Amino acid sequence: MKCFKSFYLQPIKSKYLQFLPVFIFSLILIVSCSQNTEKTRQKLVVGISADVATINPLFAFNLLEGHLIDLLFLKPASESWNDTLGIIEFKPLLAENWLINSDSNSITLNLRDNIYWSDGKPITTDDIIFSYDVYSDPEVNSRLFGMFDNFYQDKEFHIEINKTFRKNSDKSLTIFFKDSKSFSLLDVNHSILPKHIYEGIKREDIETAELNFNPVTSGPFKLIKWNRDQKIHLRADSTCFLFNPKNVQEIIFKIIPDEYSLITQLKKGEIDLIEDVSSEKVPELTENKNIVIGSIKGRDYDYVGWNHIDPIAHSQKQNKPNKFFASPRIRKALSLAINRNEIFQSIIGKYGEIYNLPISPIFRQYIDSSLTKAEYNPALAKKMLHEEGWKDNNGDGILEKNNQKFSFKLYSNADNSIRQYAGTIIKNNLKEVGIEVELLFVEKNELVDGMISRKYDAWIAGWSIEIPLKLEPYWSSDPEKAMLNFSGFSNQELEEIFNEIKPADSEEKKLVSYKRIIEIFKENEPVTMLFWTHNIIGYNNRITNIKFSPLGLFTNAWEWRIEN
Repeated sequence: MKCFKSFYLQPIKSKYLQFLPVFIFSLILIVSCSQNTEKTRQKLVVGISADVATINPLFAFNLLEGHLIDLLFLKPASESWNDTLGIIEFKPLLAENWLINSDSNSITLNLRDNIYWSDGKPITTDDIIFSYDVYSDPEVNSRLFGMFDNFYQDKEFHIEINKTFRKNSDKSLTIFFKDSKSFSLLDVNHSILPKHIYEGIKREDIETAELNFNPVTSGPFKLIKWNRDQKIHLRADSTCFLFNPKNVQEIIFKIIPDEYSLITQLKKGEIDLIEDVSSEKVPELTENKNIVIGSIKGRDYDYVGWNHIDPIAHSQKQNKPNKFFASPRIRKALSLAINRNEIFQSIIGKYGEIYNLPISPIFRQYIDSSLTKAEYNPALAKKMLHEEGWKDNNGDGILEKNNQKFSFKLYSNADNSIRQYAGTIIKNNLKEVGIEVELLFVEKNELVDGMISRKYDAWIAGWSIEIPLKLEPYWSSDPEKAMLNFSGFSNQELEEIFNEIKPADSEEKKLVSYKRIIEIFKENEPVTMLFWTHNIIGYNNRITNIKFSPLGLFTNAWEWRIEN
């Protein structure tokens, strides 16, 4: 309305009055279009398949929640991926600089002066101390609880604040660790919480507190609105030191449950970006001249899990070897019998790698390329099975041993077409060597429950690996560390190596350790690795300065620009 105020103050001759309504309408239309164009130019719409459960750093478990946390809450340092070396590199963020003093087992963080919470309060070292206190509090039960082994802790794994932190000033903090060889900058590089907001809430009430839906944040974006199961609306925070008015000003995460609708809206320009695109959808998207296809390499893999423990015995709290899969030679034979190349070429293509190792190809420095081949040799597989006593004694085409047919159920999730296709190929491949497989596809939650309870003999599943490299959750035999070792794999030498590896080890020492881990894996073949897949990204070409890496899609989203 301010645009019209001066116009109405001017004398108007009567002969122009007849044109006034048209002129005003035209002017309104011009101003409106100009405003809408500017708004559209500044706004980015991201299509996502499901809502998040939380945007609180304490409880953000999945990848999308992690994306949002990185946009809303800053860490002491920013993390970037060096693809050549396969390592994380750090640059100052909340911290202006830091000093690691390995002789005294400590690191000193010196914070920037121009850092504020979205409510205008300055960010200080009190916030960092408070954050680690809350992260490690058993009453809070955060996603990081139990993961502060390098800190001084009490018997309940709560960080001992007085022993660990020394506040030098509001902008300088020294953190002390137990072992100079064990800690790194990653130990202190977690999203920081505002003490003045959380300190008045009982620790056990934080997870359900109302402020989680209207958080005070520190990142390049702040939350404007969260409509559950509809959209999450972020806007650039002009008070953040990362703010640039030329870059994207709004990001809306629009919840669209099915891939068909996601693809359709991307093609129509109703949304600007999606990830986790199925490889078979890529040709359809590349036909649209406005869409760019990119990919994030090497954090996800699919595998066939073989249960080394008898499921029935396990349900009775007994540890009895699985009659099919306890032998490493049997597991090797199964891997040889599966035509991974046929599966890969049919459904993955160039957006992945056949890679027969538990260490992602992104960790280039640790890979022994001579051990990465996934061989297909059904004749050798059958020979090895015979040598292990599995033979077709009655001529029905199914191998037997001790009156037990080699016949089992192979489970996977019903909502994954790739695994359904892979399951069919695997079933046919194993039939060729005399093994009978029944495919069962169940809901995802049921699949996970069955894997955790170890009631399945075999399954097809997949994981996203951690950065930095951490293999214990998948392959350790220590139940405190091995949350994802559903196959029950156990190897004493491997456990000793895991216990010896330290973040501060030289690269030469790490190379020796990881080379031996790979050799142990090949000697034992605990599971059959199928392939590593890329996270395929489809986005509108009006987004510029977009970069992504194995660390995530939104690692520099505040630097993206929208061009028309």
